[in-house]
Amino acid sequence: MNRLKIFRKAATKRRTIVGIFSVLMVVLLAAAACGEEATPTPVPATATPVPPTATPVPPTATPVPPGVTPPAATATPVPPAATATPAPTTGLRPIEEWTVDNPGTLEEVEAQLEKHRGESFSFVSWGGAWQSALREAWLLPFQKEFGIEIIEDSPVPGSAKIRAAAETGNIAWDVIDQTPDQAAQLRLTDSIEELDMSIIDLRDFVDAIKNISPYLGGGGVTWSTVLAYNTDVYPGDTGPKSWADFFDLERFPGRRALSGVVAWGGQLQIQRLAREPELLNTPEGRRAVAKPSDEQMVEDFAWFADWVDQAEAANSIIYWSTGSDCPQMLISGEVDMCSAWNGRIYDAQQEGVPIRICWECGHFMGTGGFSAIKGLKEQDPVKYELVNLFMAWVAFPENAAEVSKYISYGPTNLKSATFIDGPDFDDVRDHLPSSGTNIPYAVFWDEVWLGSIMDVAEERYIIATQ
Repeated sequence: MNRLKIFRKAATKRRTIVGIFSVLMVVLLAAAACGEEATPTPVPATATPVPPTATPVPPTATPVPPGVTPPAATATPVPPAATATPAPTTGLRPIEEWTVDNPGTLEEVEAQLEKHRGESFSFVSWGGAWQSALREAWLLPFQKEFGIEIIEDSPVPGSAKIRAAAETGNIAWDVIDQTPDQAAQLRLTDSIEELDMSIIDLRDFVDAIKNISPYLGGGGVTWSTVLAYNTDVYPGDTGPKSWADFFDLERFPGRRALSGVVAWGGQLQIQRLAREPELLNTPEGRRAVAKPSDEQMVEDFAWFADWVDQAEAANSIIYWSTGSDCPQMLISGEVDMCSAWNGRIYDAQQEGVPIRICWECGHFMGTGGFSAIKGLKEQDPVKYELVNLFMAWVAFPENAAEVSKYISYGPTNLKSATFIDGPDFDDVRDHLPSSGTNIPYAVFWDEVWLGSIMDVAEERYIIATQ
């Protein structure tokens, strides 16, 4: 009987101990689930596993000893939510992270342009075959891809109108097609905006464009003022072979045309090369033609004024005002030869017109690009960003090369050369001023310098031709 009592007391003691131990385990588990660390401590791989025969004691079955407050009922601990897998990044930087040293990439520019879908801007160029080429190469593809309307206008307004627009804030043109000399001239009067070079990448552009940065953006071309003549009038090898021949009224008595004051650029260099055609034969000579001294300019204009008097007396000179005038006058027989922009002559040649360019006479290479009138950034920051993005888009080498499919002007992005090697450019490649056969006869304008003396030189040209 004593043994039975002892056994019962021992059994009761064991149940009490087990009950207390179970309560402590429940409290510890609840604390672990509600503590500051959401992730449970992993069990070491070396931990001894619980034998499968061990039956856990349900918490509700555990008797609570007297004097012990039962734990509050808690929901079954929920495992911490798995961290969401981040969406794959595109690798595209936001526009705020673009810099002058690391401008927006083509993909980044296109992504930013998508934010401007449904907007519009105005664009003014020179009309004719040139603007048609721009339309096919850049304007229409841009509008189609990004849903942005481009409102075209022509011709490019003169410097006086652009200055007036900047002064009054009455900006009618958002993107203006310009040459570096025009941009340099307008920069002097604070009439054009500084563009955003963290958007527009000109690092691989020709020096003429980079030298006027940040006032001229991408989208331009290399082009040349050339001597063109009618091969019906001068068949075979009888045509002019230098600019000296162009001005020779005795050997070439027919009529000829020079550009009027509206497009007088290049005439300064033409006069110099006409007086000293041998300068074309050396790099030093070509540089001298590109940038004559003040004394040489005075001499050149005096010589030119005398020649004009003789030519007008012989009814041998007229002037053109638009790029399409020269080919039209050559076709009609109104003139036998003229100064012209090479792209306009190429366009006429494709129609079978008997016109030839005398590349070996020397041609005067210029460049072009796009600018914006001062005040646009302050008036409309959103549109200012849009036009910068447009200039950036057309400046990328694969896009810049497209214009040469439609007119014989070369791109200003030097990396575009690899794209022009394709079969789409077979018909035009040899007609580019920058082609291997034509470049040896090129005189590169010092366009920024020309812009700085533009007003004085233009006045002299007007006096000489009146």
